[in-house]
Amino acid sequence: MKSFFVRIERRPKVKARPRHNKKGQVFTPKGTLDEEKEISAAWRRVKGPKFEGPVEIHVAYTPDETILTVCESPHSAKSLRGDLDNYLKLTCDALNGVAWVDDGQIVRISAVKVDRIDTD
Repeated sequence: MKSFFVRIERRPKVKARPRHNKKGQVFTPKGTLDEEKEISAAWRRVKGPKFEGPVEIHVAYTPDETILTVCESPHSAKSLRGDLDNYLKLTCDALNGVAWVDDGQIVRISAVKVDRIDTD
């Protein structure tokens, strides 16, 4: 089973809600757009592949970094504030068209917020 790992060494951010301007047009806040660009650039820097079929993602968020593993799937079909699903939403949207064709390919997600990752 093919998999790929990337470490994004910066404090993770949540995906901000869409905003409306005075004309009523909806837009994504600049901070969210900037963070999505950072995550997709990190994937490109390490020359991560673009998966074509079903994928599983495993993500750990710490105050200092995001550790992400994406792998092919055999299936077919307190330090950090913010909801875990909003961290995930930003990560998944940032990697659309980069690590996978579309986030509809994701069939399993494992994610955690922790103070630190023990590597010993």
